[in-house]
Amino acid sequence: MSRSFDVDAMEWQAVRPDTAHEVFGKILLADGVRMVLTRVAPGGGFYTHTDDYGHLFYFLAGTGIVKVGEEEFPVRPGTVVQVAAGETHSYVNLGTEELLLISLNLPVHGPC
Repeated sequence: MSRSFDVDAMEWQAVRPDTAHEVFGKILLADGVRMVLTRVAPGGGFYTHTDDYGHLFYFLAGTGIVKVGEEEFPVRPGTVVQVAAGETHSYVNLGTEELLLISLNLPVHGPC
């Protein structure tokens, strides 16, 4: 099944306000792998937490820091960060402009 839609026409929704502040998203894909276009206001981000699924973050604009376990990674356009299921992680927008990224939530699959 093919589908086309106008992302600009979609409304930004608050993302996990219990775990994040000033983070907004537009869900682009929700079946199996979840794909969210995410924007983070200056100073906003995700608090340290764990998920039972993995992530792949692809940063499109802005600057910030992602923390995975005890490691910190500076992020800018073109940076990709992978987080395994169950790993402690967080991120924050350190810049004066919005941080924009594509976030993929990757379900854990059993053995093939």
